[in-house]
Amino acid sequence: MTALTERTAPTPDGINPSRARDVVRALYNRPPLTTADLSAPLLSLPDGASSKASLPGAVRSSDVPATVVRWAGLGIRGVKVFAFGHDRDGNATGATAPGNRMVRTIQVVKEAAPTTAVTTEVCGCSWTDHGQCVLRTDAGDIDLEATYRLMGTMAVMHAEAGADCVSPTAMLDGSIRAVRQALDAAGHRDVGVNPNLAIHTGLYGPFKSLMQTDPRSGHRRGLQLEPGRAQQDTLLQARRWIAEGADSLTLQPVMTTGDVLVRLRDDQKVPLVAYSTSGEWAALNALGTAGMVEYLAMLVRAGADQVLTFAAEAVAEHLEAHRA
Repeated sequence: MTALTERTAPTPDGINPSRARDVVRALYNRPPLTTADLSAPLLSLPDGASSKASLPGAVRSSDVPATVVRWAGLGIRGVKVFAFGHDRDGNATGATAPGNRMVRTIQVVKEAAPTTAVTTEVCGCSWTDHGQCVLRTDAGDIDLEATYRLMGTMAVMHAEAGADCVSPTAMLDGSIRAVRQALDAAGHRDVGVNPNLAIHTGLYGPFKSLMQTDPRSGHRRGLQLEPGRAQQDTLLQARRWIAEGADSLTLQPVMTTGDVLVRLRDDQKVPLVAYSTSGEWAALNALGTAGMVEYLAMLVRAGADQVLTFAAEAVAEHLEAHRA
């Protein structure tokens, strides 16, 4: 047996779990995930909707106040609001109707939980009868100016209702600039713009089914990034959005794009939200809550400043119950 010499002896260069005492490991340990890292999607449904919605956070309008108060009590500091059950037409006129369902939901959330950060989706897919994110000309082309006006008007209405941040969803060049300019012109310079970096996937399915946002014909691939080029194109699109005036970014989905999240974190210093989409919920649920915690903690390690997840309430309850 060769004796260890000064030359060959291992040099301590960190906390070695086989050597450090429990109290030393605890001294340097940090919680991998806290409730402050979590935001929750809030899907406001009509009061006549079934009380057994397929996704956590999908609640009837009358249950919104109690839901957001409960979440705030668990330490969940942000919600992203979606609304369903309104009239639709080809021009998404309901999206800019005074006092529409989205506006009322924002107001209710802010009244019930004033310190909760409210983000809203600024997109046509919930308001058009064809389910498209954009408005179209009679010839079927994207009507850029009309879509910009729609998104800008929605953003201002949401800000006036109390939204702290708006999230343009249609990945349309020029849309972030249009929304930022509309907010600034209306005196809402302190309302953030958080565009989505949406990668094409089947993991949006349950949300689209519940909220009826699937296009009536065709698909959204022209307004989403292709998964085969996700690493390159996400970085390029993020830089475009920042140049147009984005304050933060949301990446979705994240179950299949952990590599993209790491690259995006290395490339950008702005806050990043990792959106664990509706299709991920079934897989996470099968893992159990402890498994969900480990998965969401991985997203934080990979660079997410916030994790938007349908598992937020279950995970927050687990973290509170196991807090040392």
